[in-house]
Amino acid sequence: MERNVSWPGRVAAWVSCVGALALGQGLQPAEAEAQLVLGRRVDLKILVLSAGDVGTAMFKAGLDEGLVPYTEIDLTKAGRPVITDAFLADTVSLFTRRAKFQAVVLPNEAPSQLTAAELAALDKFEREFKIRQLDSYVYPSPAVGLNWPANPGYLGPMDGKTATITAAGKAGGFGYLNGNVPFEDLSPTVSETYGYLAVPLPADAVTKRSFTTFASVTIPNADNAQGALLGVFNDNGREHMVLTSSMNQYQLQQQVLFNGILNWLTYGVHLGTEKSFFTVHIDDVFLDDARWSAANNCTVGDDCPATVDEPTILMTPADVDYLIAWQNRNGIKLDLAYNGGGYTAATALGPFPLGDKLLQNRSQFRWLNHTNDHLYLGCVQDFSVAPFKCATNASGAILWASYQEIYDQIRNNQVFAQQKGLAIANGELVTGEHSGLRRAPQEPSDNPNLARAFTNTGITVVGSDNSREPAQRIIGSARTSPRYPMSVYYNTGKKSEAADEYNWIYTSTANGGSGLCENNPASTCIAPLDTATGYDSYIVPYEARVMLLHTVSNSPRSHYAHQSNLAEDRILYPVLDKTLADYKGLCATNTPGVNATMTQLSTEMRNQTTWQTTRSRITAYIQNGQLKVTLASGTAATLTPVTVPTGTTGGNAVSAYGGYLTGWSSTPWLTGQTYTLPSSVAYPR
Repeated sequence: MERNVSWPGRVAAWVSCVGALALGQGLQPAEAEAQLVLGRRVDLKILVLSAGDVGTAMFKAGLDEGLVPYTEIDLTKAGRPVITDAFLADTVSLFTRRAKFQAVVLPNEAPSQLTAAELAALDKFEREFKIRQLDSYVYPSPAVGLNWPANPGYLGPMDGKTATITAAGKAGGFGYLNGNVPFEDLSPTVSETYGYLAVPLPADAVTKRSFTTFASVTIPNADNAQGALLGVFNDNGREHMVLTSSMNQYQLQQQVLFNGILNWLTYGVHLGTEKSFFTVHIDDVFLDDARWSAANNCTVGDDCPATVDEPTILMTPADVDYLIAWQNRNGIKLDLAYNGGGYTAATALGPFPLGDKLLQNRSQFRWLNHTNDHLYLGCVQDFSVAPFKCATNASGAILWASYQEIYDQIRNNQVFAQQKGLAIANGELVTGEHSGLRRAPQEPSDNPNLARAFTNTGITVVGSDNSREPAQRIIGSARTSPRYPMSVYYNTGKKSEAADEYNWIYTSTANGGSGLCENNPASTCIAPLDTATGYDSYIVPYEARVMLLHTVSNSPRSHYAHQSNLAEDRILYPVLDKTLADYKGLCATNTPGVNATMTQLSTEMRNQTTWQTTRSRITAYIQNGQLKVTLASGTAATLTPVTVPTGTTGGNAVSAYGGYLTGWSSTPWLTGQTYTLPSSVAYPR
């Protein structure tokens, strides 16, 4: 009687027989298996082999920022996984070889912690699946296609040097850049970045090795010879990207170059999305702001003695014209956080030219509810001590602003917008001084009346102070949207005032300052600024750098300043102008700063936060020229950050940005999402 053999069993037997023939031809088992498969699949996850080094630390920070999944193996730890063929790849389904990783990141081209066998396994894996590798901080040598860093060459600080993106670099993933990337030089006495520059070796037709420079730097004292900072070493089909300088995520050059490295490494296909957000809120519109007293080192009406008086700061109609012209020139809207009660109070006393000018041009602006009268909506403040303390009742319980006060402040300002024709998003709110939200040490919790007032006035997003609460959280019906405070202070309208207050905060007592910088471990004291020139020479470039780093770090947060900063000397504009000029100098027009609303920023932050918990449900892989994104069974549709090359078809909700298609795509259960990739994606098909 014939034995009954199942279909899977027959297939396995057939594979075994054919495999034996392949072995008879001298192939190793894994090589024989690779010849038999009908297809290859590449999973979308990056392998980072770290060794406590600066290069992989820099790259991991970029992956975290860009929401890209990765697996890290610390090569210095005992008991770590051994990098073998089986660790890197396996066979799934019938005749399909799977690469478990889409790219590999190493400290250098041959870390000492890897054995010869492990390096050989990486070599085989990368050649079979066309996986690319990053050598994240390399000393130039012929092993990576470069001459030694001498004759001509350079080794030393990179501070103040400028990298130039080559045509090959722009075509290879860096097309979002204009061409020049400056290396920061924040201190003339401190070496901030160290690196090497060397000239590529000529291409070798025999060994089929070549080096293509993606970013070059002029070698000092070498007749304008160009040294490779970043480039691709092609070793007979196996490709390494080589970086010859240290960097970290707090430096502008890392923020600017990282996306190009990632684009090249993944052929432009990866989970994750990254954009540059540029949104600025202007608080206290329709209100005047108190002024800093340079003579008394205090703010009138705040911490000044009652005998000290200075005129308040208020925009004029001419300042409104300037704002409109600035917006039109830059193609950017500033969000005007308005207090309708300020308009009502001013018009009750007589003509209010500023208010009339703003309302006449209401369609030129984005408007944002800042409560009607800018009342403090937290605890009842007791100013008998400095800083204030919360007033309490006889039993010691904190006295809070009432529910009705909060409700009226929100609702009356919504009604003001309706009456005056201001186009607001009814669910957006910034309370005065972010009050009502918890503020240590005086207010360890939110005003308990806040959540109900938010819910009953339809608030869905409320601004919070990023310096106190960088994470998003829920309060009643609303989510917080953290805002970056700027060192362009609300109580200054003139450059000299701003420099004087800056001196008070950031200089030592010996230099006439408050000494706050001496007593705060997170602060640094500076030499006193010249009040006539210090604002332009020091504060503007410093603040613009901070703002630029926020912009390019995939941070969906706004910055905020005050109407006083648009009045008198209009001190906010130099900071904005330098930030935008520096950004446009770095980034091509295909990568604009995203001038998002507070609701859009809140949504983006929610998506980013949620992704950290939902990413484990997503499986994504490339096979047969397609990207397939699937969702674990039985779960609801999940928003997935996806980046793919231009020319990709299928999927949903991704749009052009930075030379790629990127965004949040909804991945449904059962069907998932399928993207057909262009031929430029060279993973095996």
